[in-house]
Amino acid sequence: MRYITYIALILINFILQTTLFHHIEIVGIKPNTMLILIVSFAFMRGEIEGGFIGFSSGLLVDSFFGQFLGLNAFIGLVVGFLCGKIFNEFYKDSIFIPFFLTLFFSIVYGFLFYFFNAFLQGYPNILPFLKNIIIPEALYTSILSFIVYRILFFINKKLEKFDRKKKNLFKQ
Repeated sequence: MRYITYIALILINFILQTTLFHHIEIVGIKPNTMLILIVSFAFMRGEIEGGFIGFSSGLLVDSFFGQFLGLNAFIGLVVGFLCGKIFNEFYKDSIFIPFFLTLFFSIVYGFLFYFFNAFLQGYPNILPFLKNIIIPEALYTSILSFIVYRILFFINKKLEKFDRKKKNLFKQ
C-alpha cells in the first residue's frame, strides 16, 4: 500500500509540476515540488524510501524532459539517501527542520545538476547559475515546503496507521 501511494504521489506531483505550477512561476522560477517530496519522505521514513522516491521521481522527469537519461534519477537518489541518512533522528512533527532541509538540499540538488549538466560540458562559471537559478529556486521551494510538508506528513501518518493495523491483523 505504501509504495502504491508513493507512486501515486510521484505521478500527481509530476502532473502538477508540469502543468499547474507553470502558473505560480515568479520571475521565471518555479518551485521544485519533486524535491519537496523527496526530502519530506526521506526525512520522515529514512534513506531507503527517500532514495526510492528520489530515483523514481528523477527517472520520470528524465524520461520526459531530461537531456541525459538518469541524471535527475541519480541526483534524486543521492539527495533522498543523504537526507534520510543524516536527518533520521530529528523530531518529524517540526515544520522548521523540513524547511531548512529543503533549502539545503535544493542547493545541493542545484549544484549537482549544474556540475553534471553544465560544468562537465565546459561552462565553468557557476555564479550566474547560482544567482539566477539555484538560490531563487531553493528559496521558493523551501517556502512552499511549509504547506506541502504538512500534507505529506498527514499522508505519512495515515500510512503508518494502516501499516500498524495490517501488522496487528496478521500477528498471531
